[in-house]
Amino acid sequence: MKDKEIFDMAIIGAGAAGLQLLYELTQAPAVDPLKILVIDSGDRSEKTWCFWQKNQPIYSHLIEKKWNHLAFVGADGTEIKSCVEPIHYHYISSEKFYSYFFSEYIPKNPGITVVVGLAKEVVREDENFSILLASGEAYLTKKVADSRFNQEDWQNSGGLYQHFYGKFIRTDTPMFDENKATLMDFSLMQKHEHFTCFHYILPFSQTHALVETTVFSTKKYELTYYQELWEEYWKTKLGAIPYSLEKEEMGSIPMSDYVFQLESDGILKIGTAAGQIKASTGYAFIRMNQDAKNIVSNSIRKRPGRFRFYDRLLLSIIKTDTKQFPEVMKRLFHSVPMPQILMFLDEKSTLIQEIQIFYRLPIPLFLTHLWKSFTRSK
Repeated sequence: MKDKEIFDMAIIGAGAAGLQLLYELTQAPAVDPLKILVIDSGDRSEKTWCFWQKNQPIYSHLIEKKWNHLAFVGADGTEIKSCVEPIHYHYISSEKFYSYFFSEYIPKNPGITVVVGLAKEVVREDENFSILLASGEAYLTKKVADSRFNQEDWQNSGGLYQHFYGKFIRTDTPMFDENKATLMDFSLMQKHEHFTCFHYILPFSQTHALVETTVFSTKKYELTYYQELWEEYWKTKLGAIPYSLEKEEMGSIPMSDYVFQLESDGILKIGTAAGQIKASTGYAFIRMNQDAKNIVSNSIRKRPGRFRFYDRLLLSIIKTDTKQFPEVMKRLFHSVPMPQILMFLDEKSTLIQEIQIFYRLPIPLFLTHLWKSFTRSK
């Protein structure tokens, strides 16, 4: 055991969830500064984190771009555009996020110790926990927050993936509206019966943007498949205008209505492992931030059960009625104001507002999946 030093908290995983918890722990008033251990796997893969907020947003100094207009494009190419002020849609790059924490924030906090390695085992040792790394090193801590995700739990729940492949590109010709982010564009023909595809555009200027292919499916495909979808969208939607590639990002987000445990054997679960990814959308950054605040303030971490039920219905449609999903989204964005949609997705809407939203959607389709959900849970 390393000099028998006992940390107040160990955070396994230095991603969005782990570092936001670290921030909240070190910002909270304390008589004595906390001694915090961060176990970092070293993963710095390129990620884009987006969220919407009004007034003063979190991590405002890290926000590289924000938009006050959002757009949805249906399968027929019809665009629905809306100003969502005072809400703004914010973009933070993982590169800037990690740079801030590891180059600025952590070095200024002497109570934080960062260890690069993989946590192999966490066991009780009297009143503390012992964390054994793959390297053989071991550390003692009073509390543990663990972001490691058990793939078997997700697979057993019958979930699906949100795959994404994006390119940060630059063009010589101005072609983007830098004040408008396109959240969903279904105009590329849905050619595959086993998945749903849409595209996502975040313009940083008239000639600089992230254009991303997103696929909902129950299995992973070869990277070349997503690249082909991206190129087809670029040619058919944006005219195959020449561009220079700045960088790429790719990955998969697990989406499931599985009821994750928030605590197991005294170990706090955080991030994906705690179900902080919104099951029906894949958004997670702001949810992880709120969860970190709840942990530090000892607030209730559970979400209202009805939102898990809504997610289950939408996931059922995505998985088994892939052709219907674009139409459901079109009906939603066409008939409900975007600020109200964002409030609903943030799980801050009222029951009356939710009834009004579902009333505007294809009721027979939702009744079918309501029955499927009921029979599945029996």
